[in-house]
Amino acid sequence: MSLVKHLQRITMSTVILATVSTLAIAAGPSPDPYADATKVVPVTELKFYQNKEGLTIANGWGDPAGGAHSNYIRMAGGTASGVHTHTDSYYGVVIAGVVVNEPTAGAPERPLPAGSYWYQKGGERHVTKCISQTECLFFVTSKGGFDYLPAK
Repeated sequence: MSLVKHLQRITMSTVILATVSTLAIAAGPSPDPYADATKVVPVTELKFYQNKEGLTIANGWGDPAGGAHSNYIRMAGGTASGVHTHTDSYYGVVIAGVVVNEPTAGAPERPLPAGSYWYQKGGERHVTKCISQTECLFFVTSKGGFDYLPAK
């Protein structure tokens, strides 16, 4: 093999390797490592923690602190949030307990037993309550991050 052909082969391999490496870095890590694979998580394997706002959550997929996600939220029976907003809209599904999610404090309560859902528009003031004596568990899905902004 001539020296010119050998250098061309080395140069082409270097270009291919550099291109593949650049694409991998540009793609970055996937926010959901299971996006292309089936995932099964028994309730006993959920890992609950308190976020900076004091909510007790377990991540489903994605990162509630930074973008699109689904997560579980627990509230003790007989407790309520203060009036607050969220930057992004979300859907909530009640898994256990009875939840109330109303646009303002003092609004008529519409109990949401297990199996019910609600849509919360981003930026809208509301109160979330667990009106059952037992703990409430709900599942939240949003295209954006999940923040808790006390109303002024």
